[in-house]
Amino acid sequence: MDFRSTKVKDFFADERKAAIVKELAPNLLKYPIKLFNSKTCGEIFDLVVKKKIVPEEAAKEIERRVNAL
Repeated sequence: MDFRSTKVKDFFADERKAAIVKELAPNLLKYPIKLFNSKTCGEIFDLVVKKKIVPEEAAKEIERRVNAL
């Protein structure tokens, strides 16, 4: 499964993927991620970039690294 179609719940269940977010976008972890468990990472990352919570460059780097796993 690629990054954009992975459910948030499944994404954070994988420690390797969660570590990438902790490294590149630690401010994202301040928000109640559990509320978005049924959404896909693509939906959430589009939203957080649009709201300027995470810089677009960081979001693209996270996506690139996760897809490389």
